[in-house]
Amino acid sequence: MRATKADCSIHFRLRDSESESSTPITCFIEYNGKPVIKIATGLKIFPAKWNVNKEKPITGIKGLSIVEASIYLDRLTAMRTLIEQDFRGYVNQNNQYPDKIKFKTQLVKKMNGKEEVLEMIDRSFINFIKLTVEKTKSNQRVKLSGLSKGQSFSKATILSYGGTRNLLRDYLIARKKSDLDFDDINLKFYSDLQDYVYSERKLSLNYFGKVVKHIKTFMREAEELGYHKNDIYRSKRFIKPQEETDAIYLNVEQLEKIKNVDLSKDAYLDNARDLFLIGCWTGLRFQDYSQLLSKSKIMGEFIHVEKTAKTGVGVAIPLLPVVKDILNKYEINGQNLFPRSITNQKLNDYIKIIAEKAGLSHPIQISIPVAGKRKIVSQPFHSVVTTHSARRSFATNMYKHYNLPPVTIMKVTGHKSEAVFLKYIRMTPEENAQTILDAVNKRFQEDMIKDTKYAE
Repeated sequence: MRATKADCSIHFRLRDSESESSTPITCFIEYNGKPVIKIATGLKIFPAKWNVNKEKPITGIKGLSIVEASIYLDRLTAMRTLIEQDFRGYVNQNNQYPDKIKFKTQLVKKMNGKEEVLEMIDRSFINFIKLTVEKTKSNQRVKLSGLSKGQSFSKATILSYGGTRNLLRDYLIARKKSDLDFDDINLKFYSDLQDYVYSERKLSLNYFGKVVKHIKTFMREAEELGYHKNDIYRSKRFIKPQEETDAIYLNVEQLEKIKNVDLSKDAYLDNARDLFLIGCWTGLRFQDYSQLLSKSKIMGEFIHVEKTAKTGVGVAIPLLPVVKDILNKYEINGQNLFPRSITNQKLNDYIKIIAEKAGLSHPIQISIPVAGKRKIVSQPFHSVVTTHSARRSFATNMYKHYNLPPVTIMKVTGHKSEAVFLKYIRMTPEENAQTILDAVNKRFQEDMIKDTKYAE
């Protein structure tokens, strides 16, 4: 049997050798001819006071004092000794290299002097996000507040977390940095990330707001776990920017045109049209109205969805006439079925074609994000219809056309406050003024009739 070498290489390197502030010292362990393990030492130092070649602090006039340097050297020497002893002991006993994860866990436990270790990865902010996403996927991390307290996060939230992690990883590459520490999350970082998102990536203000929201969430959770004491993320200047979008809705007349367009020669568009209309007349999100066959039950005059994708709560939705007609169309052996499910992207593509066929091509002024600002452009109406337009159409039509109170509609849409709901629906200032005028005129006419009766 070939003998396994009982030696490993141990190096201490700076996380960011070009940093203007103190940066963490990381321990790299190599065996079997390649880097294997990376462990946080818990030490930080200014790059100017670190000898890269000798991998130790610089002393003297330009460096640390003898006393300060000894603190670093004692810690690094103790780590080196522990690693070498454990590595040699394992190899001599088993004649094979130790498993990366198990060996690292064992080392971190001994270094921390604890039986339990918070995590088995380096305590950097970017790695904490990675771990949090993994815990969210495996349902180890659940919601801690709201109506869905104790429930798992949706797939959309997990994807959104992953998007933030990918953006931060790209940001580090663009800034030629190897990692992002908890102490790096400051106002300077906020400003630089904002510039990167707007100027270099040309992303919207709302996208940056979503990233900031996630950063604040991860920083708060890490702080609660004892990973850091950096509270800059709570600053009023570390804000989550947000602006209203120009997402459109289809009024009742436009929905009728969508319903009546002849799609008999295009079965895939016919199916997509029916799926979209169900969204328009139920108020559900795409991930719910596209999966009704497996997620709902029809009971009398209602569709019962036991658990919605985003909030995790159940809803009862009235079977409105358009939805009834669609269910009858898909009835098989006395059982009401739903249109075939398709992806969000396909429905987004198909509904634009359908809207164009329905004659909804009038120009509409919308604003598009350009480097954190918005630019007004003119586009044909059909080109801006999306899967989410269905849900907005339901909320806006129920409020404007059918005059239902917000609290009633919110029971279906799941909005938590009336203020948020009123921002969500599509109503111009003129339409709002007309609503007030109509209500006052109606009441005025009723009062006039009463006065006339009494006069008689």
